[in-house]
Amino acid sequence: MACCLKDELLCSICLSIYQDPVSFGCEHYFCRKCITEHWSRQEPHGPRDCPECRRTFADPLLSPSLKLSNIVERYSAFPLDAILNAQRSSYPCKDHEKVKLFCLTDKSLVCFFCDEPALHEQHQ
Repeated sequence: MACCLKDELLCSICLSIYQDPVSFGCEHYFCRKCITEHWSRQEPHGPRDCPECRRTFADPLLSPSLKLSNIVERYSAFPLDAILNAQRSSYPCKDHEKVKLFCLTDKSLVCFFCDEPALHEQHQ
């Protein structure tokens, strides 16, 4: 699930999570910097194309996507990759039941029985 969400948040030019995502008429999204650099390599006063669908636009206006920016921000703030990696290495606890706690501070799964719960008390 997390990997699928991450794929939806990748700019098709730089293949990284969007930075300042924008669109310009065809509903494909790119990092503002990526699409600007892409267009700078084209004819100075010619039409601009979409790197995904190849539609051309005479004078495209870059529109910021606040909703997509918010999704990227929330995704980046939540350590899904760390959770998945921790799950792969210690889920379930070899001696006890399924691990149900995740320490955001240590980025690790916590077995209530094996680990000292007090070690994670002040953590998130």
